[in-house]
Amino acid sequence: MLEGWSNFFITTGAAGGTLLGLLFVVVTLGSGLPTARKLDIAHASLTPALYSFASVLLQSMVVLVPWQSNLPSGVIFIMIGIGGLIYRIQAVRVRRTLHLRAIQSNLDRIIHNLTPILASVVLIYGAAALIAGEPGAPFAIAGSTTLFLFSGIYRTWGETLALIELSALP
Repeated sequence: MLEGWSNFFITTGAAGGTLLGLLFVVVTLGSGLPTARKLDIAHASLTPALYSFASVLLQSMVVLVPWQSNLPSGVIFIMIGIGGLIYRIQAVRVRRTLHLRAIQSNLDRIIHNLTPILASVVLIYGAAALIAGEPGAPFAIAGSTTLFLFSGIYRTWGETLALIELSALP
């Protein structure tokens, strides 16, 4: 069912892997900040961005495996979705206790908090639809991948700007 989606998942998997590598650049930019602030940023935004990019990469890898049926990939997607959902809810709780400069507006809160949760729910739905043989399953899985990629990029960009701003302070 996912055979015609190879190019999409090759592209998003490559983007997810590349952006995972670029997170190390962001961490390097923040190396001159006070330790407490670096840890706050890492736990609240950079680690969730890591999970977003890793989810994109993992979803792409699962799609590209030549499975004999949809069941194994569907089960793996359900596990990724449930694990991601649990993690994302915990990450939202952590971010509520911190006052991060990168999460100020309602748009920021939606993209940082709700988008990854929605991506996990859509992935679980897509996985169940894949197992059931529903024709819309690939669109749901691709939608989840896109949401994870978008939220990770947005989150990393916001935190990069916050790190630059903090490093410019006297």
